[in-house]
Amino acid sequence: MLPQEVKNQAVQRELINGAIKTVAAMGLENTTTSAICKMSGINVAYIYHFFESKEDLIAASFAVADEEFLDVILKNFTVLHYESIDYESRCRVLFMKCWDYLMAHPDVLTFYVRYYYSASFQRYASREHTERYRGLLEQMKTAFPKTTDVRAVMHHILDTLLGEAMKQINDPQKDSSVAATLSFRLIFSVVRSYVRQDKLEEQR
Repeated sequence: MLPQEVKNQAVQRELINGAIKTVAAMGLENTTTSAICKMSGINVAYIYHFFESKEDLIAASFAVADEEFLDVILKNFTVLHYESIDYESRCRVLFMKCWDYLMAHPDVLTFYVRYYYSASFQRYASREHTERYRGLLEQMKTAFPKTTDVRAVMHHILDTLLGEAMKQINDPQKDSSVAATLSFRLIFSVVRSYVRQDKLEEQR
């Protein structure tokens, strides 16, 4: 890679990091190009050099956050195939990896939630997000009967995880590990009713 390409990538990443931190601190509606540049320390001209608009930059920032979170899920997804422990314990291990990642990146979590539940997400990023998670959805289907709406189950898991993680970030009432355990129980109490019975009976 040429030095200029490395520099360009570094500037783009700084702008993305700045957008994430700005939305997390100020909210999506209050985020301006000048605020992003102040946060990132990059001249405003670079936004329009690398991105079509502020909305394009924020959508690109969501894509990066989304891909990195999905990478955490996929890297740890193989634990669901470990038949040496029961299925609920496998799910708990995967959940904890995701929880720990979100707790370690509060700005990313806050940005992600604010954008994911916005009209901007539906307009600029929803289609790409759906396509990005297609592979995970296909892997999840193996644990459920064919009649199950696995997409709805996946959305339940993601929505509850994000909501409970935000509660812990914004108003921690208990130790994070305790909050994580309660959040996992909340999610799995619903998911277990859809999982194939033979999965639940493994290593019981």
